[in-house]
This record gives sequence, C-alpha cells and structure tokens, in this order.
Amino acid sequence: MGSILVGVDGSEPCLRAVECAAREAVYRAGGLTLMTVYEVGLADSASRWPSDLLEREAVAAADVAGAYVREHWPGLDVDVRVVTGSPAEELLRHGREFDVIVVGSRGRGGFPGMRIGSVAYQVAAHAPGYVLVVGEEGSASEASGIVVGVDGSRHADCAVVAALRTASYHGDRVCAVWAWSPPVFSSSGLGPWARVDEEMSETQGAALDAVLARHLSDFPDVEVVRRVVRGQPTNALIDAAAGARMIAVGARGTRGFARLALGGVAHALLHHAPCPVLVAHRV
Repeated sequence: MGSILVGVDGSEPCLRAVECAAREAVYRAGGLTLMTVYEVGLADSASRWPSDLLEREAVAAADVAGAYVREHWPGLDVDVRVVTGSPAEELLRHGREFDVIVVGSRGRGGFPGMRIGSVAYQVAAHAPGYVLVVGEEGSASEASGIVVGVDGSRHADCAVVAALRTASYHGDRVCAVWAWSPPVFSSSGLGPWARVDEEMSETQGAALDAVLARHLSDFPDVEVVRRVVRGQPTNALIDAAAGARMIAVGARGTRGFARLALGGVAHALLHHAPCPVLVAHRV
C-alpha cells in the first residue's frame, strides 16, 4: 500500500523528484525505494568509461539521495537499489512491484532547454500503472489540490481514480476538468451550431457527472469541484493547475491514434504543466 519507486541519477531534477516522492510516501504511509541504474555497456563504448567507476558513481548518487531522505524524513522506510541495465527498462521492470514510479523530467543527459528527457518520457509512456513526472518547478510544499482531466475514456477513468485516491491520502480536493470544443464551422455563426453553446455545456456537464458518479462513492471524504470548459483540454488543465499539487491525466484520451502510448494531452502536459504530472495507465 502506497509503495513508491523513484529513479535517481544524481542530477538536480532527480533531487526534486526524490523530494516529491518522499512526501508522497509519507502521505501514503508506504515505503520509498530509490533506484540508480547504470549501463555497463558504456564501459565498452568509444568513451571507455571504466565499469568500476560507473558503479562507484551510481552508488554515490544513490547514497546522496538516501542520506537526503533520511535527514528530512527520518521516519520514512527507505530502500536503496543500484542495478545495471537500461535506465528506462529497469525502472519499468522494477516498477511492477510498486504503486507509483516517480521520475524527474530530465536527468543528466539531453540538450539544454529540453523540458523532458528520453528516460522520463519512456517511463511515462510505458509504465505498468501510475507514473509521476516531476518537472523543473518541482512540487511546492504549500501546493494543494489535484487537477484531473476527464473525457469519458477508459484511461481518463483511471486518472479520476488516481486523483481521488491521491486526494484522499493528502486530505485534498479534486478539480475535475472536462473540456469540449464545438465543430470548427460553429464559430462562423452559420447553421444550428450558432445557438447550442448553452445546451452543449449542459450535455458535457452531465457526461462529467456520469463519470464521477461511478467513483465518488469509493472516496466519500474527497471534495470534488467540477469545471466544464469550452476550449482545448491542455489549456484548460494548465489554467486549472495554478497552485495545484499535481495534474492527473490518462495516458490516452478518446481521440488520436490507438497505437500511441501517450495521447496529445498527456504529451503536452509533460512539456508544459506548471506542476508534477501523474500519468495513469490503469486503475
């Protein structure tokens, strides 16, 4: 119950992810596992990194993160793992044992200015359950509220449950956002669409209520605020997330290509959200 795995590589974004993961573990009354992965194949590459140096660097990064957690959260049950392999693959493989995988949006590699690195994106796209991606802003200790995107899809249902469960741990409220857009030609004022905005808002609101009704009885202690917005989903979620603890979103929505691991909204939030993003692949 509440167990969390966080990827560690010694970078500044990683430390923000560790801090966020530790807070979540405390609220969930579960354990925290810090995992550093190093690739032994680098010892055979053109750069010729000695394998023992790679191991020492990995152990040092894990130890620093472990010491930081024990200093600031002395009562937290902390485990430290140092393993070899591909960072994304190992986080995903070990992540099956945990409720949540937490990663920093970027690690030591990548280009300056990138909002999300390849490891974070791969883990967010293929996690077995929930993955929390912590960006440069981190998660302020005074932040509150969980924002969740709802669109009636199976993945959005997973995000609703994730948001309600997380809010229950924190004693937070949930802001459920349903964004809708009329057909392109409706803005021209032609045809029947010119007079249906109010009716459409009511219809979309009823759809949001129907989704929430399936889950609210399981979380009677959580206050839920409903927000029906005419506009683009990503913009609506970012607007709602000012000062929020995190945004929960399904890996995919009702639109887009079926074979994509991440839909357009999840992809955009990973690059532009003002707070950590919780991507839900299952309930």
